[in-house]
Amino acid sequence: MSALIAVVCIIIFAVGMWCYGLAFQIHTSEHQDLLRMLVFFAGILLNSLALWIPFQVIGHSQKKKLGSGK
Repeated sequence: MSALIAVVCIIIFAVGMWCYGLAFQIHTSEHQDLLRMLVFFAGILLNSLALWIPFQVIGHSQKKKLGSGK
């Protein structure tokens, strides 16, 4: 289960990094500046999600292990 979570998080993180590069490749104009910002912000959110998922899953599994040992 943890290996699957790791693979999914690595994929999400890679897509987030790809969004950073994509944001700088979008041609600039008045309307596309907003699109560049949104794509870059999506990259930040995806990378945050990729880091948040393991902490939540591992944190809950550790709490269950600690609680069941008593």
